[in-house]
Amino acid sequence: MLYRLLQNMDRDVYEVEVICLTEMGTYGELIEQQLNIKVSICNMRSNSVSALMSCYKLCRDSDIIQTWMYHANFLGYILSFLLKKKLIWGIHHSNLTKQDNKRRTIFIAKLCARLSKRVDAIISCGPKVKEIHEAIGYASEQHRVIVNGINTELYKPSKKRHYYIEQFGILNQPILLHVGRWDPLKDYANLIASLKLLRQIRQDFYLFLVGFEIDASNRDLLQMIEDAQLERVTFLLGSREDIPQLMAAADLFVLSSAGEGLPNVLVEALASGTCCVTTNVGDCEYLIGNCGEVVAAKDAKALAKAINTALNYSSQQYVQKASLGREHVLANFQIQQVVAQYQSLYPAILNMKAHPSS
Repeated sequence: MLYRLLQNMDRDVYEVEVICLTEMGTYGELIEQQLNIKVSICNMRSNSVSALMSCYKLCRDSDIIQTWMYHANFLGYILSFLLKKKLIWGIHHSNLTKQDNKRRTIFIAKLCARLSKRVDAIISCGPKVKEIHEAIGYASEQHRVIVNGINTELYKPSKKRHYYIEQFGILNQPILLHVGRWDPLKDYANLIASLKLLRQIRQDFYLFLVGFEIDASNRDLLQMIEDAQLERVTFLLGSREDIPQLMAAADLFVLSSAGEGLPNVLVEALASGTCCVTTNVGDCEYLIGNCGEVVAAKDAKALAKAINTALNYSSQQYVQKASLGREHVLANFQIQQVVAQYQSLYPAILNMKAHPSS
């Protein structure tokens, strides 16, 4: 989402630099090489004092410090206080349970709640995310929702299954797609367990898994798939550049997460005319509504049942739900609309008086 925001900003009006607290990563490289925006690395993991000084120097000439996640929010708070700069926080997460997060992440998220009254603006990526954070103490006065946006010309409907048959030489059977990195919050164990149960009901599907570290080198994932006896129907594609084609040609997009904010992948799937089954985390229910199936997190039986229900949609049901999903995205999640909200916020923030408590 950060990449999309920067890609569509008015660069004649806004001069932007990006700071990565750890490594450059795929999107750091894309921002620097494709968007021609300077990206600096602070190596926060190796030397936090040196990283803080580096960030201090980089932010010295800025007008606004905008941060994207909990750790960056906390560091941004320190820098804005020292430099007397305007500060915008970003929140893109909803699950703060001990079993799904590192202790440090939970501590920083809750510490930020205590500091939030002194922040000029807080942006949550969805209404449920905002509600959850205000419930643990985040200030509401300067808190607003700006959803994640996508390019609806890139993510758009196309013929079902054709791309998979053409690219992977498979039979004309339903395609289940999951896109997500290897992370505990994505709950691959729940996904695989649900599909093991589904195989007891029906065998007419293929499972395509896409994401960072979702490939043959991931021994833990391979073991899960083998234990569930899904090897013959599962394709591990790793990181891909043809996500729009995969999204549009899939019969069903499945999200099995234990925690999300407002997941881009669901927005992309809806825009692609693909029906979805999702766990009820973050703003997933707000996204899906009547356009698919929503079940409790960490419930493999419920997820298997929902996937089977969606695979049994009549042609008319499927077309109706898919159309509703794309209409929902066109009305609320187009990237141009989202960027306009950010760009209207910046001058408003600059014209604000300093907080009395800062």
